Amino acid sequence: MNKQTISRNTQQISIYKLYKEIKSESTAKNSVNTIPSQNKSASNYDGKKTNYILNNIVSLLIYISTYFIFYYTKRFSFYLEPNYIKLFEFLVVSLIIGTVLSSKITLTIRHDVSLILRKLYISFIISIGSVSIFLYLFSVVNISRYIVMGSMLTGFILESFYYYFVSEKRKTGSISPQVKFSLKYFITDLLTLSIIIYFIIIRNIGQQNLNEKHWTLLAAIFISWVFAASITHNFNPLETAKTKWHAFGLQFKFYILILSLVGLGIFLLQVRPEYLNYFIDSIVLYSLISFLVFIFLFAEKITNKTDEVTTRFLKAYEMKGPAISSVVRGDFRKYKFKSEEKNESTLKQKLQFEYLKDYDEVFNFLDRKLDLKTFDTRKTFIIRSSDPYNTSVLPLSSHQLIINLHELNDLRRINDYLRIVNDRLLKGGVFAGALIANKNRYKRFLKKYPYLVANIFAFFDFIWKRAFPKIPVTRNIYSIFTKGKDRALSLAEGLGRLVYCGFEILDLTEINEVVYFAARKAKETTTEANPNYSPIFKMKRIGQDGKVIYVYKLRTMHPYSEYIQEFIYKHNRLQEGGKIKDDFRIPVWGTILRKLWIDELPMIFNWLKGELKLVGARPISAHYLSLYSKKHQGKRKHFKPGLVPPFYADMPKSISDIEKSESTYFELYEKHPLKTDIKYFFKALNNILLKKQRSN
Repeated sequence: MNKQTISRNTQQISIYKLYKEIKSESTAKNSVNTIPSQNKSASNYDGKKTNYILNNIVSLLIYISTYFIFYYTKRFSFYLEPNYIKLFEFLVVSLIIGTVLSSKITLTIRHDVSLILRKLYISFIISIGSVSIFLYLFSVVNISRYIVMGSMLTGFILESFYYYFVSEKRKTGSISPQVKFSLKYFITDLLTLSIIIYFIIIRNIGQQNLNEKHWTLLAAIFISWVFAASITHNFNPLETAKTKWHAFGLQFKFYILILSLVGLGIFLLQVRPEYLNYFIDSIVLYSLISFLVFIFLFAEKITNKTDEVTTRFLKAYEMKGPAISSVVRGDFRKYKFKSEEKNESTLKQKLQFEYLKDYDEVFNFLDRKLDLKTFDTRKTFIIRSSDPYNTSVLPLSSHQLIINLHELNDLRRINDYLRIVNDRLLKGGVFAGALIANKNRYKRFLKKYPYLVANIFAFFDFIWKRAFPKIPVTRNIYSIFTKGKDRALSLAEGLGRLVYCGFEILDLTEINEVVYFAARKAKETTTEANPNYSPIFKMKRIGQDGKVIYVYKLRTMHPYSEYIQEFIYKHNRLQEGGKIKDDFRIPVWGTILRKLWIDELPMIFNWLKGELKLVGARPISAHYLSLYSKKHQGKRKHFKPGLVPPFYADMPKSISDIEKSESTYFELYEKHPLKTDIKYFFKALNNILLKKQRSN
């Protein structure tokens, strides 16, 4: 191969590097272009107009001045007593809290006056409420309400006048944005608040002990609730908030305002200390519960951007047969790409000494399974990236081999990415990739942390990464926060997705707890919607007279497991009893359900429908039926399948033994139906309960 060809090959395989360079140059250009506009914008305003630091210093000085003025008018001295020194400290800290939480810190004279007044108002409420809460928390007593309220209220008025007169945009406008009122959210939140107030405050204090101050404070809670909503989201945060962080910010301000106003009410009414905890606890508990409800509602509004397998509880999922046949692992023949074009490929050398030089074991795996000489170097693409764009820029049906060394776990939409790869491969082209299986996630925790800590982390990892994405009400919350990174993915699901998207599994291996696979493009990608699963599924089975029936069972396998049925059968073969040996599609909890026959409880519905009887041969698939002899296949179709099969009475060890057991049952049943079923039922019951016989 000449130098020009080698250069062209290198450019083809290094497209990812070129894309990164182009993207970096583009970013640099954009940065250069934005700097002049920023400078130009800044040049239109002098330091006085844009100095928001000065404005905040002025605001702080106003409040400090009013504090000392009101203190002097009350005490006739500027010398602060010990309790008023603490009050002064609380005042400064509260002003800072209010300034930050209300975003008043960023105000300049270029802002519209209505926006300025709104932020000043929110800052004032938060600040005065914070002072009241600090006084309560630190048990500071003998504080004059005249000094606190007078200095804070006067400071707020003077601060408002200052910003009004220096503002360049004295437009009249609404203090709060006009947002459509949500009755559903209002009622939900009102019920939440009312229930908490009843159980935390009224029941604990007792209706007979509630006095005028308590009822006034209870009324203040509801008034504060309405007031806080009116200046934040008008009981419609889903409409007001456009982004998740904006939404969380609004809710946070909403709860802070309520707590501040209630704290102010406690300070003004001077409620007895033994009852104060009930009021504070009720607001805190309400805020937590209300925020959880808000997260669920907001998550439902966000379009789900992941293809995590979810659960539909009210619909039985149809368990389909394998999409395509899969090559058996253990076939040591190298896979050859068949092409009419003859070429002298240097791919093997480039992979070994250049592109995979840091991945020796990965190269050995590919070299062991693929006849690399049959692949064209110019039609090979190698990357390590979780960005689908790097592959989507390739021409359609243009490549023979695509290798992505980055794990599929970090892809937000795995199926979409696999479809992209499928479309870029020629028929018979190979995709080599990687994934981290769930079984290895636990090993990572054990290697990184002590045993006890590792198990704690593994437990929360299971809840967050494996349970949350599968439940409809939590899947969007998971998607918002994780953005699809480090997804929990079982080996069965990963391989099943490959087959579902049109690939045929050639081989797989595990290297440093990462599973690497090679898969051939066997057909064009599917356009079907991604599967949604449910705890109960139905399987197509052969019933009496060869009629197709759908048998209901409890799901005990990982998602997408049905798509690798044939691959598992060829790879694992059958063990004693006719079940697939070492079936990694079944998790631990699935094994437990099967051993206790809990997974077969939904079959009672088939019994009630008359599709099954109590005792009879097991309902099986067309594929499993094909394993029997032709004679037995014909005989089997004459009888109705049953819930309790002859298997548990005879406990056969092989497929031929199962056939013999069923034939004996059929012969006896034809002579004495009722007697035979009773005999087999109690014999099976004896084996199950007393002899502890189990079907693996």
